[in-house]
Amino acid sequence: MPPPEPAASAVHAVAVALSALTMSLLGVDYYSLVWGMVGAHLALFHAQETMGRVRSVIYIALSTLVGAAVGTGTLSFFSSESRALLIVVSMVGGFGAQKIVTALLSAGLARIEKTGGGS
Repeated sequence: MPPPEPAASAVHAVAVALSALTMSLLGVDYYSLVWGMVGAHLALFHAQETMGRVRSVIYIALSTLVGAAVGTGTLSFFSSESRALLIVVSMVGGFGAQKIVTALLSAGLARIEKTGGGS
């Protein structure tokens, strides 16, 4: 695998800064943010298609947000304070965010079409 180009490093830095700012404003745990971002980066490196800079930034930012939200929500659901559970679930959520968001959008569009609002 070739080394990342300098533009890719800049994209990651911007995505990290935007995600960190958003999550700090929303009050989400720092660990869920960091490990959501780790999962998002892993997913980006495993992506079959190449993405442009803007799409990469959006992908990392949204995946980080979804991973952090999934991790925080899981801890709340189980009334747990396990740091290990938070880390694992946030990373998995960040990795699977593209699948989650795509599935939610598809379900929403199908629902709109079913009710006749898509015409």
